[in-house]
Amino acid sequence: MNALIGIFVALLAGDVEVVSRLPDRLDLETIRAIPVQYDGRYMPLDTLARDVVETVTGRVFFEKRDPMLWLLAWTFDPQGGRTQRLIHLPNAELRAELQLSPSQTVFSYDELLSHAPLLDLLERLDGQGRGKPTPLESKVDQIHKQLVTLQQVFAGRLIRPIPHADDPNGTWEAIGMTLPDASERTRAAQELWSTIGEAFRAGDAGAFISISEQLRDTLDGLPAAYRPDARRIATELRYNRLRPYRKAWIIMGSGAAFAALALWVRRRWFDVLAAAGLFAGFVVLTYGLALRWQIAGRIPAANMFESLLFLSWGTGAFAIVAILIFRQRLIPLTASVMGALALMLADCLPLDGHIRPIVPVLMDTIWMSIHVPIIMVSYSVLALAMLIAHIQLVVMAVIPRRRTWIAAIDGMHYAYVLIGSFLLLAGIITGSIWGASSWGRYWGWDPKEVWSLIAVLAYLAILHIRADRETTPVAVYALGLVLGIGAGAVIVIRFAPLNTMELAGLLAAVVAVAFFVTARNPCAAALKSVMAFWLLIMTYVGVNYVLGIGLHSYGFGTGAVARYMFTIGGIDLAFAVGCYLLYSIRSEHEVSIACSST
Repeated sequence: MNALIGIFVALLAGDVEVVSRLPDRLDLETIRAIPVQYDGRYMPLDTLARDVVETVTGRVFFEKRDPMLWLLAWTFDPQGGRTQRLIHLPNAELRAELQLSPSQTVFSYDELLSHAPLLDLLERLDGQGRGKPTPLESKVDQIHKQLVTLQQVFAGRLIRPIPHADDPNGTWEAIGMTLPDASERTRAAQELWSTIGEAFRAGDAGAFISISEQLRDTLDGLPAAYRPDARRIATELRYNRLRPYRKAWIIMGSGAAFAALALWVRRRWFDVLAAAGLFAGFVVLTYGLALRWQIAGRIPAANMFESLLFLSWGTGAFAIVAILIFRQRLIPLTASVMGALALMLADCLPLDGHIRPIVPVLMDTIWMSIHVPIIMVSYSVLALAMLIAHIQLVVMAVIPRRRTWIAAIDGMHYAYVLIGSFLLLAGIITGSIWGASSWGRYWGWDPKEVWSLIAVLAYLAILHIRADRETTPVAVYALGLVLGIGAGAVIVIRFAPLNTMELAGLLAAVVAVAFFVTARNPCAAALKSVMAFWLLIMTYVGVNYVLGIGLHSYGFGTGAVARYMFTIGGIDLAFAVGCYLLYSIRSEHEVSIACSST
């Protein structure tokens, strides 16, 4: 049934001929382990195939087929690849802007390469200066990258397994291109590659594996100034095969389900299953990070994808310790939910999950390996605090008489905010030292630095206001309000005239500052924690995908990410404020009843 559905889908897309030509019974293990040079590093051919197929189609396992099959099919049958509809353009606005068919969502290389409006736009963008790309420019850049990648595959220039004989840093030769000055051994390897193509097209499994082994031995015998370690190639193949992060979030998700049941069933073995799910997912994630570290030769903390991995790892590591300290059923639940969510986002969002080289300025200092884990673990702890704050808001709004449970949740929430705030402050300090090492200054009021300062001040305000109100003079809070209003006035004077959106944002900031300074009860602390975490989200995501500027950005983005962030943030804040207002109304009602009864 699945095969029939796949053929039907391919028929609708016009690709049934190409799909049917893919051989199913070839042993690819030998050829996928051949080392190649690509994107500034050395990797097995299997990794190159995964990268290329995902770049072109948006999915590693396109049509649920091995990416090695697709790479070999496009290499050995370029004409079929040119007419196969591979490039997915689901956005109707983008298709309308490019004057493409409104009913067609998948396009072939030839269709896009012969489409005049797209070519004109590419030429115009190539000739103008580039700042932060618009959503259209970002999408067109992606289409251009897909076309160029396919062009290199069809021309035989992408697969480079022939090492440079003299220069350890030299460019390896493509096996699909015949050069007039090639050595006899190189020509022998290229002839074997051509013979492999014939066996692939014929679906001859015996000839394919036999010639693949001959090619491997021939390539191993070529003179090489540098050859990657066979153990690292084997490690990368194991990493590709395992797909540890998907397994980890599935395991953590199962642990979250058991933890949720444990709240209702209240049986010890459910608690054990919940903790075991969290621990097992954490172990798989740790193993995946260790493999990635070995492959990259650096700590896996250099981009948005890897930071999400550390975010999940931090929640698991902290929760395992917290379980031993607090012995609360909420801990495995919140940690499993947050850990699984971070990994699921890394796995499912269109983030670049491939291992890439990083700029030398990041490799020349130890501070990246110190700063990034500290800052990501602080985000992990504060994310857990935010999740607990949501539970606290709901409990206090719906069942405010459960005072013992509320007190336990409030104590745990306070501990999480306290630990997370100190880790966040330590992360900012180590980041400043890293900045001095890389750029020669500790602080430069970069957007990321400014937003991190705003976030840490918000959390420090939560901790400060928790102090007994009798020990803090009212004048201190009055002074805080005056300073906040004064800062708003300075902004109005300095940047006038302000438009409606800017005035609304400034007013919201003043109201938020006033709330942080004056509101004191545990429910207010929970609401502040939610608000502070969205300031942290602005630091973590907004600087990259909304502002798109600054030295500290992992990578720029536009369009959908900003809309999703503001939409989800607005809904979440509305929910949290609603719970707080419901709690306040019910508290006033209970006070009025108590007063009338006396």
